[in-house]
Amino acid sequence: LAASAAFGAAKTKQPSERVALGFIGVGTRGADGLLKTFLKLDECDCLAICDPMRDRRDKWTAAVEETYGERKRSGLFKGCTAYNDFREVLQRSDLDAVVVATPDHWHVPIADAAARAGKDLYVEKPLGLCISQNLAARKVIRETGRIFQYGTQQRGAPHVRFGCELIRSGRLGKIRAI
Repeated sequence: LAASAAFGAAKTKQPSERVALGFIGVGTRGADGLLKTFLKLDECDCLAICDPMRDRRDKWTAAVEETYGERKRSGLFKGCTAYNDFREVLQRSDLDAVVVATPDHWHVPIADAAARAGKDLYVEKPLGLCISQNLAARKVIRETGRIFQYGTQQRGAPHVRFGCELIRSGRLGKIRAI
């Protein structure tokens, strides 16, 4: 006997049709901003939660387990594992991609390690702390051929557009350094 879900009768996509994700950093932005959004998508499964703060990783691992409860009962979800060290997440061969929402100074080092580990990635802003870090990250992404998305959602927000207009119109004078 096999469950009807094994033959595509379920509303939930089969595991082979979903992106297997690991979340590295589940603070305010990583969890409330990103993880909650990804948990609503049928196109992905969150299989790993990583954060050095135990209360965060335990809370969000439990939230993933609760969200995917029905999938787990039907055998379509094997569970979400909590990690303290991002390197353990990157060693998993069953993950397709990672979401990096750590403190800013970790974005590029973890992105580089993820790309070299064969993971596609989404990285929160800012990418690096300086242009040279950004260029180095771009080089690694190109060398490894990974899919990369960088979180720049706010670029179209009214307050950001207003700031751009202030600069472009010359109302702030000549900008000498940023």
